[in-house]
Amino acid sequence: MDNKEISPNQNSRSRLFRPPWKYREGFIVALALMLLGFAIEAVTPQPGISIPSFPFNMYAGMAFVTTIVFLHLFYRDMHMVRWLSTIPSAVSAICLIVLLTILMGVFEQDRPDAGGIHGAIGLTHMKNAWVFLLAQLYLLVSLGLAILKRAFPFRKKNTGFLLNHLGLWIVIAGGSLGTGDLQRYRMDLYEDEPVWYAYDSQSNYYEMPFALELINFDIEEYPPQLAIVDSHTGRLTDDSQRPLPYIEAGKTTQLMEWTIHIDEFYPMALPENGRVAYSEEKGAPPYARVRVANNNTGETHEGWISCGSFMYDTKLLWLDGRNVLVMTLPEPRRYLSNVIALTPREDPRELVIEVNKPPKVAGWRLYQLSYNQAMGKWSDVSVIEAVRDPWLPVVYAGIIMLFAGAAYIFWIGKEIKDEGPVTEP
Repeated sequence: MDNKEISPNQNSRSRLFRPPWKYREGFIVALALMLLGFAIEAVTPQPGISIPSFPFNMYAGMAFVTTIVFLHLFYRDMHMVRWLSTIPSAVSAICLIVLLTILMGVFEQDRPDAGGIHGAIGLTHMKNAWVFLLAQLYLLVSLGLAILKRAFPFRKKNTGFLLNHLGLWIVIAGGSLGTGDLQRYRMDLYEDEPVWYAYDSQSNYYEMPFALELINFDIEEYPPQLAIVDSHTGRLTDDSQRPLPYIEAGKTTQLMEWTIHIDEFYPMALPENGRVAYSEEKGAPPYARVRVANNNTGETHEGWISCGSFMYDTKLLWLDGRNVLVMTLPEPRRYLSNVIALTPREDPRELVIEVNKPPKVAGWRLYQLSYNQAMGKWSDVSVIEAVRDPWLPVVYAGIIMLFAGAAYIFWIGKEIKDEGPVTEP
């Protein structure tokens, strides 16, 4: 019988999914899970999945850990289980998570009711979509089996590996399971009015275990800037300096062919008897007196300019038939709310709530979210976001383990380097 020559391509195709599995099979598994997640999302009537809250999320986590331990104890010699603890499996799972994270940034999120194919398959609500759940399960199973494989029997040289991988496992699992217990509400505060209720993103009403009373809302602003606007288009001229110069008394600057000198500047002022004077009245905008000279023609202009406020109009200075010198609105540098926190078991205490510096009241973190932007620093309302995440310590514990594992590996590597090369006896 004649022997038929088998081409390398035919042999490669025939060995697909034959032991031992490599990266190619891993990426096929990842692709299959992604398509499966999209398909489940498309055929289910409710967009996304609802993560259970305590104690059911804890039961689900315990059942998941028990399943991984069961697979390791009784099926670790099965090829599929053995492959799940290998690097190709972990790499393909990580690549799937990275791809979905990129898609999360491409498509606008938190829109479970979005139409179109991207909404139907979960790309607009990725955090609770089926595809993201399957990707996380894939990575957690792979990490879990790899951890158990290295942990028993325990060897000191595996300490760094175990800390790193177990820390990552805890971060992912804790963050996912904690979604069901995460509470995020909005509180609208008004001066001298205690507020003990909040609203979710669907405007549902909730009573809080504490009350907040706004003392005052304040904004620290950068100085306003000078700009030249094309009156025909209403936009900044293309030749304007970038970045725009800040307004300071006594300063001389250049915009296009115009030299601008700032004689006076008041961060808050009002016209009075034909003059402009400093004022602390509500709504008083910044004012600047400027002198402008055209470097080409020698033409000069002078006068007051102002960006206005919610109570007062802007004041401009015409330079020619088209260009106008304007003052921009000051940009916020820091905005904060001074509040009084009231709880049943504690004495009233005064707190400062500002961006990225949330105080904690009755287990809730308080973030400065927004204010009445039309009124600016005279806003009569401060919008606070109250967040409660009881699983956050679990996530922090995982992060600490990640850093500990990295430090351990770095230190062991340093020790080996200090000891010099190892030679055979």
